[in-house]
Order: sequence, then structure tokens, then C-alpha cells
Amino acid sequence: MKQIQTTKPLITGDMTIGQVFEQFPQKANQLAEVMTSHGLHCSGCHVNMHETIEEGITGHGMSKKELDSLLTAMNETLSRKEEPITEGVRLTTIAVVKVKELMKNEGKEGQGLRVAMEHGGCAGFNYMLYFDKKMANDKVITQDGVQILLQPESLERLQGTEIDYTDGLQGAGFKFNNPNAKKACGCVHSAGF
Repeated sequence: MKQIQTTKPLITGDMTIGQVFEQFPQKANQLAEVMTSHGLHCSGCHVNMHETIEEGITGHGMSKKELDSLLTAMNETLSRKEEPITEGVRLTTIAVVKVKELMKNEGKEGQGLRVAMEHGGCAGFNYMLYFDKKMANDKVITQDGVQILLQPESLERLQGTEIDYTDGLQGAGFKFNNPNAKKACGCVHSAGF
């Protein structure tokens, strides 16, 4: 009799969302998108370190079948090979979710996220984020369905930058972690080079 070998899923319902992101950081953005598309919007929630995926699903009134569908989609996402982003700008999982939410709320689907720097601010240059159409000389980086648009003059200063989104007691907003900045301002919206 031939034995059928099955592989245990990598992501299970008894894992917290925080554990999933810690174990699979290279796929965190895609996994957050899968969860959101299945009605589980907990990727940026403070509870994601304590609540299991199963508790999140049942807590939102969804069924065991919907849990199984989500887990299958998450494990399929892990098995897909994708080219890593090796240059330019990267969004964190939470930033991707927030950009997509804003894009939908503002009716900007089909546009890209322009990431730029312009002269000004207390440190010399201000970070700029807004929805825009692609221009001829743009460097375009596609990350989890979001097109990041960069002009050559901004790309040089932003190379390797990670953009995060925070929502806490000190306010909500996008935060730039720019390895090229020689000085930064306490407002986190400005950098010097």
C-alpha cells in the first residue's frame, strides 16, 4: 500500500498574528493582505500579539470553514516564491494595509503612492507621500499590490528607506526609517543629508 505523505501547515489557527509575522517577516505584507481579504483586519491591531488567528476569526463572527479558507490561503502565500525588493523603498505590513485603506477611501485606486523629498523642514528636506499617476522617468516598485513611485532625485536620498505606519497615544502617521539621513528632526517628517 502506497503511503500518502502530507505536510503539516506552517501557519495554524492556534498561532497569534504576531507570531506569524515574527516567524515569516519576509512574507508579512502578503500575509496581512490575505488576512484583510478574508475579513480579518487585525494585522495592525494591538491585540495581534495575544489573540490567535482562530480567536480572531470566531471573535468576528466567522465560521470554521472561513478559518480553514484563511489558513489555506496563508499557507499558499508562504509557498509562493517571489523576487525580493533589493532597492528603493519598502513599506511595512501595517503601512501597506493603511495605504490600501486610504487609497480606497479617497477613490485613488489605480494610482500609485508617490514617495518624495522636497527642500524645507527643520532638517533640510521634508518627506512627502501622496497618491499620483506614474510619470515617464519614475522608478516603480510594486509591493503587495501597491505601486511606489519615485523620481530619480528622490530615489537617491530614499534608497533603502522603510516606511512604517504607527497609531498610538502620540498620534497616527507614517514614519520614515531612512539609513541615508545624517540628521533628523523630532517631528519625524524631515531629514538632512
